[in-house]
Amino acid sequence: GDCLVPYTFEMEDGTKLGKWVSSQRKAYFKGTMSEERTQRLEELNFVWDPLAAEWGENLGRLVRYKEEYGDCLVRNTFEMEDGTKLGNWVSRQRKAYSKGTLSEECTQRLEELGFVWAALSLRHGIKNMVG
Repeated sequence: GDCLVPYTFEMEDGTKLGKWVSSQRKAYFKGTMSEERTQRLEELNFVWDPLAAEWGENLGRLVRYKEEYGDCLVRNTFEMEDGTKLGNWVSRQRKAYSKGTLSEECTQRLEELGFVWAALSLRHGIKNMVG
């Protein structure tokens, strides 16, 4: 299991666990959470930033893709065996980069992997050289 509880998740007894998890994250980022509670949640591998966690998981998938296929030129329609639409994620990274909304850290991590920002241009160039 994990601590990635959807906001709308409710326990069988009606406890709104998703809302509670969200309030813990807010308190943590505001700096109003006690050290004891922070430590207890971290011992459970609590995920403070689910979007960053998801981004890291997708980066790991891209690493596996590169190991298998030799590049980061993931087609938009490509899905991993687990159903993750890696092609969509890669496309969103390119769009965020072109808009200037991708963080420097994310940009750097992708570039270290050999990520190609203008993959469509590169694909057409390879096709023209071959064909």
